[in-house]
Amino acid sequence: MMKAKNILFIMLMGIICLVFSSCNSPKEETVVIEQSEEKQNKPKTEEHSEQEEAWIWVDVSGAVSAPGVYCLKQGSRVFEAVQEAGGFLENADTTGINQASVLSDGEKLQIYTIEEVQQMEVQPEMFSGSSENTESGGKININTADLTELQEIPGVGEKKAQSIMEYREACGGFQNIEQLQEVPGIKGKTFDKVKDYITVK
Repeated sequence: MMKAKNILFIMLMGIICLVFSSCNSPKEETVVIEQSEEKQNKPKTEEHSEQEEAWIWVDVSGAVSAPGVYCLKQGSRVFEAVQEAGGFLENADTTGINQASVLSDGEKLQIYTIEEVQQMEVQPEMFSGSSENTESGGKININTADLTELQEIPGVGEKKAQSIMEYREACGGFQNIEQLQEVPGIKGKTFDKVKDYITVK
């Protein structure tokens, strides 16, 4: 009887020990590592390669509201220079001006009045040498003369004057007066007529 009680006691103690040990054993914790997806939002650095804008200086004088020297973007046209100068005066003669013509650096844009143009037709010698683009000897600098001044050259009308300015803009100016023969319509006899009235600086 006593032996059976001892066995029962031992079994009971064993069960208690098992229960106690199971309670104190460390639980295996499942660690879930959440890998956060780091979105590497690298800002797209758009390379704004801002090309340095080229500028030109143009002298606008004559029949405009505010004559003066103006700084314009390269490739600007005559009408833009006139706008900068406040626009044409009411008595400005615009018939001989190509307002779509591209300007070049250092160009002088002379706007004549209607009265001046009429007087020029009657007495052209009064305007000879009056421009900075005309030398004292009456020769016109074909590198800087505007449309109206180019038409003062004998044998050069509005169409040829425009061709001269377009060639000048495209080629960066004339190196010598003979180069003028490369302009359409100015060769041979035509060049012989104008060569004594032009110069290059």
